[in-house]
Amino acid sequence: MWTIRLATYIVCLGASALALSGLADFDTATGTFDLHPIDLYSVVGAAGGFVSSALASVALWRGWGRK
Repeated sequence: MWTIRLATYIVCLGASALALSGLADFDTATGTFDLHPIDLYSVVGAAGGFVSSALASVALWRGWGRK
């Protein structure tokens, strides 16, 4: 029973984050959640920069590349 409650809280937290970031609208009067269209090309472009920065940070922290 607690897993269903935890999953509900996580979904609601994600929906709130989308609404706060401007990627969705939530109407409190009707309880509807509308997700705006997302440009897949910009998401892939941003993910590439995020992943490369994360890998560079891990490499620096672990000392990869030193002899």
